[in-house]
Amino acid sequence: MNADDVGVRLLRALTSAGLAVENVVIHDVTNKATWCVVPASLQAQAQTIIDAFDPTAPSVIDDELECEAKRHLDEERLASSLVWVILDTYSPPATKAKYLAARNKIVTAFKSQPWK
Repeated sequence: MNADDVGVRLLRALTSAGLAVENVVIHDVTNKATWCVVPASLQAQAQTIIDAFDPTAPSVIDDELECEAKRHLDEERLASSLVWVILDTYSPPATKAKYLAARNKIVTAFKSQPWK
């Protein structure tokens, strides 16, 4: 796994833990002592999480897939519009509650990928 992938996953873990980390720098992916956070003033708080962090853990990968699916649905206008139109066509009227329920089902399907 490359440093960029580890960095993205670590940053997500740190921010999920409530640390206001802006970025991470991975100098040597095999040596956690070289993993630094920005701002550096949060390094001591982050170090416990860094030491315990496994970028290949199933929960980390699951979290990454969930974030990716939500990003597609929330930030890509076409994807969210398609979901809205399908809801409005087959279960009118489309509502925000119905959209969020459908979104959660899509996220679950995206993470499990039963067709693969």
